[in-house]
Amino acid sequence: MSGAVLHRKGFAGAAGGITVCPNTVLSVLILTSLVFASYLGRNGVLVFLIAGLVLLARRPDRSRDELRDYWWLYLLPLWCALSMLWSDHPDLSLRHGTQLVITFVIAVTLASRLSPLVFLRVLFLALLVAGLASLLIGNVREDGIWIGIFESKNYYAFTMVALVLCSFALLADRIQPLLWRLAGLFGALLGLPQIMMAESAGAVIASVFVLAAALVMLRTHSLPPARRTAGLLKFCGAALAMLLVALYFGDAILQFVVEVTGKDPSLTGRTDLWAAAIGEIGHAPLLGTGYRAFWVEGNSLAEQLWADFYIASKSGFNFHNLYLSNAVDIGLIGVFLHLMLLLPAFLLCTRWVMHAGGAPALFCFMAVAFVLVLSMVEVPVFFEFNALTLMVLASLVYGLRASRELPQLQRHGGARRRV
Repeated sequence: MSGAVLHRKGFAGAAGGITVCPNTVLSVLILTSLVFASYLGRNGVLVFLIAGLVLLARRPDRSRDELRDYWWLYLLPLWCALSMLWSDHPDLSLRHGTQLVITFVIAVTLASRLSPLVFLRVLFLALLVAGLASLLIGNVREDGIWIGIFESKNYYAFTMVALVLCSFALLADRIQPLLWRLAGLFGALLGLPQIMMAESAGAVIASVFVLAAALVMLRTHSLPPARRTAGLLKFCGAALAMLLVALYFGDAILQFVVEVTGKDPSLTGRTDLWAAAIGEIGHAPLLGTGYRAFWVEGNSLAEQLWADFYIASKSGFNFHNLYLSNAVDIGLIGVFLHLMLLLPAFLLCTRWVMHAGGAPALFCFMAVAFVLVLSMVEVPVFFEFNALTLMVLASLVYGLRASRELPQLQRHGGARRRV
């Protein structure tokens, strides 16, 4: 997008010195503390909350307007908090639900106050530092897998994928200054090996698919609308054909995955977990057991699954499918509320990148697409104090902002730009 939404800077030169934008400073604290939350623990969460609340308090009038304009984004976290009324563990549902509401408010406020370009650059720098720290002071898990500064290999992999997506967006945008494009190249070279080091097959497959889709977007962006649409339809057709082939040769592909990744034939027991989730959903299909109320000590099925999968810590485990996991916790109503966020985010960001291009639009499209692909085998969003959750919410807000500004820009001939 070539209007004010895309190009408004976070730092502005002024006569006699440099003027620092308070919103940009607060965004640095918010995003960096969130990316480093696994390493910093409660201190990271505290910095995130303080910086977020200061951002809210700086413009109470705007905060009220933002709550009104984006009210429907809060239906999901409010439903999670409301589940305390029927939850097996109401104290946990209320606490985690309230924290999720706060995370949503800060994420929406951040995306409303910053331009997409400043958001992308600040996020890139935070992820870049996390990537460097993971190499320099990272840790090895008990089974020998490198997890960097994070608590799990999956979150490590997701964060490094986010770094690669940021890097690719900056590198591919020809309008970005040379220094930022070179930084993007460095970020990609830093993040790609670490995705492999984390040994997360789901993250690798999802990132390959998303980068392929982004390349198609880039290749077709300069074409006339009709040819661009035809190119995208060909890509979708090829993707569908690959899916049908994968289904037909499922047994052979599964054996190859087992040999390459070392996963067992049930994809690390995912099929067994999915069967257990479907059985649990039948007990309370609409409302669920309560937000974050299933994986709790004392729950007989959770205890059995922890024992079956040798999870001695009884933490950091899930059903490895976003929709089944949420159906267990917050019911089919909760799954619908998840889709109310993810599908509009994907459609809006796809429209944005197709009509306007640019690094921010490309990143938001890739971030949401990555989560959608990954959601079939992992539970990447929505959690309190979670960086990937903030990225998806910010992408949705920027997609909504772009949808309001694109018609005006198109009338003035300024929407299309090369990437």
